[in-house]
Amino acid sequence: MNSFNSSLLKRPKLSIGMPIYNAELFLRKRLDSLLVQTFTDFELIISDNASTDTTPTICEEYLRKDKRIRYFRQEKNMGVAWNFNFVLQQSKSEYFSWTAADDIILPDFLEKNVNILESKNNVVASISKIQPYELKSDNVHVDTIDSKFRNLIRKLRKSLKTMGVYSIQGSYEDKVGIYLRKSTCEIIYGVFRTQKLQHSIVNRSFIGNDWATMLNVLKYGDFNVIDEVLMYEFEGGITAGGIINSARHYNHGILGIIFPWYPLTFWCIKNLGIKIFLKNLDFFIRLNCEGVFSLLIDLLRLLTHKMLRK
Repeated sequence: MNSFNSSLLKRPKLSIGMPIYNAELFLRKRLDSLLVQTFTDFELIISDNASTDTTPTICEEYLRKDKRIRYFRQEKNMGVAWNFNFVLQQSKSEYFSWTAADDIILPDFLEKNVNILESKNNVVASISKIQPYELKSDNVHVDTIDSKFRNLIRKLRKSLKTMGVYSIQGSYEDKVGIYLRKSTCEIIYGVFRTQKLQHSIVNRSFIGNDWATMLNVLKYGDFNVIDEVLMYEFEGGITAGGIINSARHYNHGILGIIFPWYPLTFWCIKNLGIKIFLKNLDFFIRLNCEGVFSLLIDLLRLLTHKMLRK
């Protein structure tokens, strides 16, 4: 089913794609933060992946309020990767930005990033620095356990690469090394040149699909990071549920659960070329070891919860 407000007389400069599922906890605040942006020449494309909560009601409410909103409700859940690709393919604008229902951007986020793309032809994507935030749980005991395990996983990942977004320029070979070792996947929530992003999308579902797409985007230009915090990222969602939960959502088969990063590794061998892959071989060895260790930690977390419930 498709609810579409078609009163726009011209194509907007920017399309914002919001793939969502059961987002009622955050959705009103998120929509409000988008609709008060200082950059106003945009459309908001919402794809609801068959939510079972009040998400459709909230979307219909905001659809009536603002003519810039396009709302699609999928008849069945098509998966996370499919939903991200769907909103991107609906865009005919010059620029595009994915947005998560549980993240927050400041009012000038879009304006400042669009200005970068307008003024720097070599830049294919721009974002600001990002600061994480968490919701406080009423269940203090369980939240403390999960927080300890999340912190342990975070420390493990920091030993693999720095955590943050970084400006990336240079030859493609150099950019790949910088992205793999430094910049995190949060760059996907920046502002992109739409056609370049559409040509770069990786349709397969696997953990690190967003990394693969960004590695493709880097073939077309550089990444820019504005040196101020204009986005706050929620440390929750699927990835906060542990590596097993993520692998079940994104990877296929038992091998994809036991070795969560092997699909990305094989994609890189095929698409980066053997020379670039071998130059970064140490990274992929550590990445796959981190995946196995994360799996063991996640199993320990689940076992701890099971024991406490007895």
